[in-house]
Amino acid sequence: MQKNDTLNTRKENRGRAVPASARGGFTMVEVLLASLVLVIAILGTMSSITSSAVLGDASLETTVAYKAAQQQMERLKATAFANVFTEFNGDPTDDVGGNGTALGANFAVTGLDPQRDDADGMVGVILLPVSDAQPGRLIETFVDDQMGMPRDLNVDGVVDAADHSADYFILPVRVRIEWRGLSGNRTIELNTILSGR
Repeated sequence: MQKNDTLNTRKENRGRAVPASARGGFTMVEVLLASLVLVIAILGTMSSITSSAVLGDASLETTVAYKAAQQQMERLKATAFANVFTEFNGDPTDDVGGNGTALGANFAVTGLDPQRDDADGMVGVILLPVSDAQPGRLIETFVDDQMGMPRDLNVDGVVDAADHSADYFILPVRVRIEWRGLSGNRTIELNTILSGR
C-alpha cells in the first residue's frame, strides 16, 4: 500500500512546477544576478585601486614641491644676507657679478611640469617685496599680508616708499611652487623673514 501511495504522489507531481530548492540548481536569473554583483564588486575594486594610485602620485608631487621650496629657503639662508636681495630678485641689472650673473627669482624643479600659462616655463619663483614694474627696488610700503608688509625693513622707525635694497636689516621672502599635476594646477608656498642681525 505504501508503494502505491508513492507512485500516485509521483504521478500527481509530474505536471507541477518543482521549486528550485527541490531541483538543486540555479535559475538563469540567479546566475545573471550573481554575475552582476561580481562585476560591480570588481569595478569598485578597480576604481579604488586607480584612485589610490592617483592620490599616491599627487602626494609624491606635493612632496617634491615642498622639498624644492625648502631647498630654496636653505639656499636663501646660505647666501650672504647683504646679497640676498640682488641675488634673488627679478632684476638682472643689479647682479653683484655683473648683468645676468645672479641666480634670479625663477627656478625649475625636476619632476614637476609648469602650468600651461606659465610664461617662463619655471615652476618655482622667489618673491620679495617689490613691484613687478621695478623688481630691483625694495620698498617698505609694498602690501602683502602673508609677508607682513608694509614693514620697516631698515629698522629706522619709518615705513617709506624709498628704495631699501642697500640698507635692509630684515627681508620677507616667499617661495612659491606652481605646477600642473595629475589633479590640475597646484600651488604651494613657504614664507619666512630673513634677518641680518
